[in-house]
Amino acid sequence: MDMLEHSRSWKYYPAWVRVHQRDRFLLWVERPENEGLWTDPQGRVPSFDNMAELAVLAGLLGVSLAVHQPELINFDSVRAWLEKPAKQVPCNECLAVWNLFDDLASGTGAAFLGSRRGPVRNRVFDKLYDCAGFWRISLVQARQAKQWRKEERTKLRRVLEQGFRLWQKYVYRAPNPAA
Repeated sequence: MDMLEHSRSWKYYPAWVRVHQRDRFLLWVERPENEGLWTDPQGRVPSFDNMAELAVLAGLLGVSLAVHQPELINFDSVRAWLEKPAKQVPCNECLAVWNLFDDLASGTGAAFLGSRRGPVRNRVFDKLYDCAGFWRISLVQARQAKQWRKEERTKLRRVLEQGFRLWQKYVYRAPNPAA
């Protein structure tokens, strides 16, 4: 099967992020072997001002966007926490941003700290899932999930800061593809 036929069997979804108080839309691709953000021929990720522009890109690629209402991934709330860390980690937002950075790295082939498994990284990632409420846990476990050790907070900061650097390096505001 050639690349074009193969890529047509993939599923394409809109991804919606808020960064610097602006909404951006990206093309997220689900493949049998992995998932990630779609990259252009230069290995970069275009972002668009609105869903209509993203739909034009999908049309130009000859693919259909899956009917899917994307959830907002709010980079601004995570940046605000990084700039002035409160005791309470915004788990839902940090987990969503971490996962999108992982998809960015997957799409571009870049190395991402959040993908490197290790004892502290694994604990932090599990803790994000725990306190975001994605796992059924006991009340004792829930209290422990909200308590962050210094090394865990440091690891979370490093992962997110490196992800933001990847974002700046690989993601760009694309011109309207219909123009």
